[in-house]
Amino acid sequence: MTDFVKAAAFAAKTSLSMKGIKVQHGIALEVVAAFLGYKTYAAFVVEERREDLKHHLVDAEVIVLDYQSGVSRLAELEVLQAFIVQDFIDAIVNCRDGVFSDLPEFLDGYVEQELRDVILSDEGVIAAAGSEPFSVELEEGRSFSEPLWGASDTWEVSGFGTVHGMDDRADPDDEDLEAADAIRCFGWVKFSKAGRAGLKFQQSGGESL
Repeated sequence: MTDFVKAAAFAAKTSLSMKGIKVQHGIALEVVAAFLGYKTYAAFVVEERREDLKHHLVDAEVIVLDYQSGVSRLAELEVLQAFIVQDFIDAIVNCRDGVFSDLPEFLDGYVEQELRDVILSDEGVIAAAGSEPFSVELEEGRSFSEPLWGASDTWEVSGFGTVHGMDDRADPDDEDLEAADAIRCFGWVKFSKAGRAGLKFQQSGGESL
């Protein structure tokens, strides 16, 4: 995976040079490593060489960039400018599939879809709905087992919502047909860690409350 980091650093450096901004390759490597959750590029290299780890960044199915860490590192290296941040993010995202630019993008895309799917397919939820549920309205906010980039082995995200079944769509003009109560639900998704910013799907679950 060091090749991926080097390629992203080179891409960012090339993009910035076209705008008349020169960034040393060593600095570019440090910034890319920071967006991947590492304090230094050296720390990334050391972790990639650890044989006791079950997964490394190369094994990740998805990568969630640590936006704040990347910005902080740019500031430390005294090269922080608004458009430079985006150039680095774009370079990393474009170097491989499955890279999310920050945690909110990952939560609003991948995680939200997985929570919806697992909740709607849960047998307990289906039984509570009295029919095949057709939608789930997730509440704002998610709970985490721990900060994503600090987790070592696994990381879990969860959230609450409301399931609506077919009976919820009662005809408002039909006085004899009452709409069923919406069902409160809960869902979670668990990942194995692969590097600081990398994740591998492990399992997920949903239930009615």
